[in-house]
Amino acid sequence: MRKKPTRITKIYILNVEDPGDYYFKPEGVVFLDDLGNYTLFAADSRHNFLRTAVHKFPYQDLEEGVEHRDHHLQLNDVTLQHASRFDLVVDEMLDILHAIFNGSPRQFFFLERFFQPGKAHNHIAP
Repeated sequence: MRKKPTRITKIYILNVEDPGDYYFKPEGVVFLDDLGNYTLFAADSRHNFLRTAVHKFPYQDLEEGVEHRDHHLQLNDVTLQHASRFDLVVDEMLDILHAIFNGSPRQFFFLERFFQPGKAHNHIAP
């Protein structure tokens, strides 16, 4: 019997507003799957900071926006934008990331390293 593929239930852009700043900038992409796991893609320098926030706050609070270490963080749900192009299974995460990156390479520059040959991605589970 063939194993059922793990589905992606949500795709979020994690935006951060630095202290004293007036605009949000994307700093991470978060995938949630139907098993309750999440995967965070971010720059190495911000990964632990963002991971801590994702662990600390419920997703609903993060969607509304939270304060964390003097930064304002907010998850923006972009699942529907990608549902028509992809089957939303975990095996497509890198393809979806590539689509996000290609949509705005200057904003999502931190994703480029995930497409380089021989580079592993960050997979974080609860």
